Amino acid sequence: MKVNLLLITMFLSVLIYAGIDFPTGITGATLLNGDGCLCHNLDKNDLVNVWVDGPDTILVSATATYKVYLSGGPAVGGGFNVAVMSGLLESVDNTTYVNFGELTHSSPQVFLGDTIWWEFNYTAPNTLGVDTIYSVANSVNLDGNPIVGDEWNFGENFAVNIVDEIIPVEFTSFIALQNESKIVLRWSTATETNNAGFEVERAIGNDSFFLAIGFVKGNGTSAIYNHYSFNDDITKPGFYRYRLKQIDFDGNYKYSNVINLDVIVTTFSLAQNYPNPFNPNTTISWQMTSGNFATLKVYDVLGNEIKLLVSEYKEAGYHSFNFDASEYGSGVYFYSLQAGSYSEIKKMNLIK
Repeated sequence: MKVNLLLITMFLSVLIYAGIDFPTGITGATLLNGDGCLCHNLDKNDLVNVWVDGPDTILVSATATYKVYLSGGPAVGGGFNVAVMSGLLESVDNTTYVNFGELTHSSPQVFLGDTIWWEFNYTAPNTLGVDTIYSVANSVNLDGNPIVGDEWNFGENFAVNIVDEIIPVEFTSFIALQNESKIVLRWSTATETNNAGFEVERAIGNDSFFLAIGFVKGNGTSAIYNHYSFNDDITKPGFYRYRLKQIDFDGNYKYSNVINLDVIVTTFSLAQNYPNPFNPNTTISWQMTSGNFATLKVYDVLGNEIKLLVSEYKEAGYHSFNFDASEYGSGVYFYSLQAGSYSEIKKMNLIK
C-alpha cells in the first residue's frame, strides 16, 4: 500500500511539472522548456494575446518589477506561466507563486475587462549579457471542462539587457516651430536606455506651472539617433513654454531644457472648410489678428442665408466651428466671415 501511494504521488508530481493545469497554476509550459497549455487545447490561438512589460535594461543583480498581460479568448478567467533563462523570479502578492523556479497563478484570475495582468519581480544575474523572460497564458471559460472552449498562446520572448552602467537618454536637439494654429515640437536623441517615453508639458505666459498635454512613446534602449515630434493645437497668440519629462520604465524621470516660442497671428484669414466635399460635417476655421465681433453664416446657391453659425465677440487667435449639414440636401453652399472691416466668402460642396 505504501508503494502504491508513493507511485501515485510521484505520478502526480510529474504531471504537474509537465504542464498539466490545476486551479493552483501551471509551470513547465513556456518556450523555455515546454509546449504550451496543452491540457486546455492542443494548439495555440494567435487571437489570444500575451505579453510582458517592464524595463528592457537593468543593472547586474538589480531587481525590477514586471507585468504579464492576457487578453482575448473566452476572457472569463485566466492563468499564466512565466519562466526566465538566467535571473530569478519572485512573487509580489498572493495571486502568484514560484514553483520549480518559475512563476504561475495561485488561482485563475477573473476578467473584469478585456485584459488581466499579474505583477512580479525579476532579479538579474550577476553577469553582463542578455537574459530572456518567457511567458504563456490561457484564457478560459471556467466551465469546469478545460478541453472545450479554452484558448492559450505564448507571449513574445522578452529580452532584458544586463549592464553595469545605465546610459541616460541623451538629447541632441529640442525645438518648437509655429505652423499656423499648431506648434510643432521636434526633438532627437543620440542614445536611450530604459526609455518608456516623453511626457510633453506646456506653460503659457509667465505661469511657472507646467501642464502635461500629451505623451510620446520612447524606443526603450537604443544606440542610434531617434527623432520625435508632437503637435500642439493652440487657439490664441501668446508666450508659450515647453519641456519634456523623459520617463523610464521603472518610473524614474528627468526634464529636458525649457524652450520658448512667441505665437503671433499676422493676418486675418478664412480657411477652406475641411473636409470638402463633405457629408454631413465639416470644420470651418479662421484666424484674427485682433479681438472683434464676428459673424459666420452659411448661404445656399441662391444667396439665401440658411444658417447663422457664429455671432459673438472673438479674441485674437485661431477659431473653428463644426458645421453639421444633416438637415440640408446635396449641393453647393457658401460661408462668409465678417469681423470688423474684414470679410470673406468661400464655397463648399455637400455630397450625400
